[in-house]
Amino acid sequence: MSRPTGLGRGLAALIPEPVVVPPELVGGSESDDNKNDSRYVDVPVDSLSPNRLQPRSDFDDERMDELTRSIEEVGVLQPVLVRQTADGYELVAGERRWRAARRVGLTTIPAIVRTTDDRTALEHAVVENLHRDDLNPLEEAQAYHRLLDEFQMTQHQVAERVGRSRSAVANSIRLLQLPDRILGMLRDGVISAGHGRALAGLADRQVRDTVADRIADEGLSVRQTEDLVRDLAQPVEAPVVTPLPGSMPDAGLLEVERLLSARLDTTVKVTTRGKRGRITVSFADRDDLTRIFGLLNS
Repeated sequence: MSRPTGLGRGLAALIPEPVVVPPELVGGSESDDNKNDSRYVDVPVDSLSPNRLQPRSDFDDERMDELTRSIEEVGVLQPVLVRQTADGYELVAGERRWRAARRVGLTTIPAIVRTTDDRTALEHAVVENLHRDDLNPLEEAQAYHRLLDEFQMTQHQVAERVGRSRSAVANSIRLLQLPDRILGMLRDGVISAGHGRALAGLADRQVRDTVADRIADEGLSVRQTEDLVRDLAQPVEAPVVTPLPGSMPDAGLLEVERLLSARLDTTVKVTTRGKRGRITVSFADRDDLTRIFGLLNS
């Protein structure tokens, strides 16, 4: 149930070029003023507090043990990103390194001190976790939703900032429409994001729960789950419609659906009845509807 880890521009796109930092942290998308506010120092480990905007709630014990052993042997090679507070410093990115450093008993940790607002701090935390494949599907969806809800960003803006496609962000957010029981299965890794998207297509809660249990018990793949959901979503007795002479063949309808779906970056269904027909365009929210409307008018 692994998922792609490539994020396009990655963390470097959100961390501007400081004066003395390792090359992997060099990049730039912030203002010159923020660049001038960056400094590279060793800060006391006990002066740091966890990121209150941290999108990740679960820290894998095995991976933490590996990181702790690495830091014990060679130290902290990549500085954490922090911002100054009245009581010390708040982590923006690098909480795993900080936790491991505390385990080892280090008294200081290398850090980039940055003046940054809450939105940018959340962006940094989201991108670093995605870049390291550290967020489960539920945490990822919740992080995107926070950027939309708390900071009034659009799906396009979120996608650009984290290096994902808009459709990937929209599909992730749709997972939050699932009931708590299935969200728990996503969080615990019992089902994948692909399974969750397939389950979201079932309106009947009892049927949805049954399919979720089958995924867990039988180890159904995402493709098998999609086929099962498709079969369950079909009416028991579909009416037989005899195509009229000259009507578009099924293969032609499927091609039209494919082309429209690709053009609008969403699901499009084309149905016919006699000489008449209907085109149904799906959208995730008002922001998505505005995007589609703009494409139709372009």
